[in-house]
Amino acid sequence: MNDVGSRLLLPLHRLADPAPAPPLLRMLHLDQAGGDWATAVRSSAECCLLLDRDARVSAASAAAATELGLDARALGALFCDLISAVDFTSGAAPDREQERTLPPLRALATGGLARGLVRLRTVEDDLQTFDVVAVPLARQAGVLAFFVRV
Repeated sequence: MNDVGSRLLLPLHRLADPAPAPPLLRMLHLDQAGGDWATAVRSSAECCLLLDRDARVSAASAAAATELGLDARALGALFCDLISAVDFTSGAAPDREQERTLPPLRALATGGLARGLVRLRTVEDDLQTFDVVAVPLARQAGVLAFFVRV
């Protein structure tokens, strides 16, 4: 084997048996009956939104208000009414097709994790691209969505 190939091989070690993972519901205690995801979202330092089963905004972090240009009127509004998705071309035309496939809406529709790049026009008319990850919340029939500017 040549020198370059041998440097690419990494030694494999048997890992010790890991400790059993705690039950999922104990780890995600906010998803249990009586939990309050809205409080967690409002106090989060991350740019995140909580959407209900109808894709209405239930809670927003302060970072989401700043990054996405949301105000108090956002609570209870439909997610698609608050954001302006545009295509990735230089013209940045409104993209109605993309709005239907936004990660939070896909997560609601499928009940599974959804992720994707989204280009939004902010209220200041700036174009921003976000990596969006949306996680469905089974017991609360909603979605927790995180937005990271790229």
